[in-house]
This record gives sequence, C-alpha cells and structure tokens, in this order.
Amino acid sequence: MRRWILLGTAIFVLVGTAIALDAGGVLPGIFGTPKWSPEEEQAIEIGGEFLEDIGNQPGRVLSVSLVHIDEVSDGYLFYWHSAKGLEMPDVKETEQCWIVRFEQGLHKGHWWEVLIDVKTGEVVGGMSCR
Repeated sequence: MRRWILLGTAIFVLVGTAIALDAGGVLPGIFGTPKWSPEEEQAIEIGGEFLEDIGNQPGRVLSVSLVHIDEVSDGYLFYWHSAKGLEMPDVKETEQCWIVRFEQGLHKGHWWEVLIDVKTGEVVGGMSCR
C-alpha cells in the first residue's frame, strides 16, 4: 500500500518502511547537486586548483556569484597573495569577478572564497572565514 504525503514542494512516497523523495528539482541545493553554468564551472575549477596549489583542501562549492570589481572590499583584493607571499595581480583592467565560495574540506561549516577575474581567469583575491 502506498501513501502520498505532500510537504511543501517535496512529495514523499511511503512504501512499506522505505521512503522515496521527489523534489522535482525545486530544491537542488538541499536534495541534489546545484546546476552551474559553463562559466561558473570554469571559475569553480580555477578556484579549486588555486586553493590546492597554496596548500588548502577545498570541499564542496557553496556558492558562485558575479560581482563588479567596485563592489569588492579592499580586504578581498590580494588577500591570498599577501597571505601566501605570492606576486600581486594587476587589477587595473578588471571589471567583473566571480566569487566562488568553497567549504573548507577539513573544517565543515568554515569556508574559503576565491575572487577570479572574469576576462583573464586570474585569481585576484578572496577571503576565509575567521
């Protein structure tokens, strides 16, 4: 015997003691993998590789957003470069950046952000939770 229960936008189907869930893609961040655009996928790859190269272990991607460089606080620009003693990137021509937020692989609930120039794909900054 099947029983259908509607809770919000998710439909639970009770079959014996097993529960099947069909959220219909309405809640992808909770019930599935978020869908990223090809540009966002590229930013995720660049950010993840950068974090690995400087000795961090990125976990899952929490968010990806596009911002204008004027919206970025000064503390974000060059954050990783000054913290790790890397050469500072030239941001004179930078207009828009991807901000990719990764969960820290070894510290769940903590995050790292990587700021990536949209045109060049160069990492120009970021931040970490404190």
